[in-house]
Amino acid sequence: MELILMLVAGFIVLIIAVISVFGMVTKRVSVPTEDLQEEITNLKKRVNELEDEKKNNT
Repeated sequence: MELILMLVAGFIVLIIAVISVFGMVTKRVSVPTEDLQEEITNLKKRVNELEDEKKNNT
C-alpha cells in the first residue's frame, strides 16, 4: 500500500515538473518576440518621422 502511494506521489510530481518545464520554454520563446515586435514598431515610427522631416526640409 505504501509503495503504491509513493508511486502515485512520484507520478504527480513528474507531471508537475513536465508542465513547469513546458511553461518556462513557452514563456522564454514568447517574451523576446514581444520585445522585438515593440522595437520594430518604434523603429517604423522613427523612420516615418525622419522621412516626413526630410520631405519638409526639401
